[in-house]
Amino acid sequence: MPTKTKNLWNFNPDALTAPYVVIIPSLFIFSGAIGIIAGDFIKWGGLVLYTAFFFGFFVNSSRQYIQLRPFWILIACLLTVHLTIFMLVLIHVAVWRLLWFSVMLLELPFFFILRDRLLDRTEAKGLHND
Repeated sequence: MPTKTKNLWNFNPDALTAPYVVIIPSLFIFSGAIGIIAGDFIKWGGLVLYTAFFFGFFVNSSRQYIQLRPFWILIACLLTVHLTIFMLVLIHVAVWRLLWFSVMLLELPFFFILRDRLLDRTEAKGLHND
């Protein structure tokens, strides 16, 4: 009988272990000790966290396309453009608030439209991973 695999998208707070409880505060203490100021930590840490959640939501909402190679090419291209633009903005802006990353939500409709147009054509033509 096959074993049931655990769904990675379900967050279980009971599964948090002691290493995470030690590692996360240690990162904050270490970053303070080496002189990373709070503004930089908010800028770059926020970029990492918001991008991870944003693209995680996008991939999770695109489950029907996960088996298609063009989907992953599209994700790589979108991620590259996304990170390039935000890095250029963050390098040139002195103060960036964590809440300002919510502007990423404006990208989401564009991503869905682009995904549907490109990948529906791919499926219609029968272009798969083969």
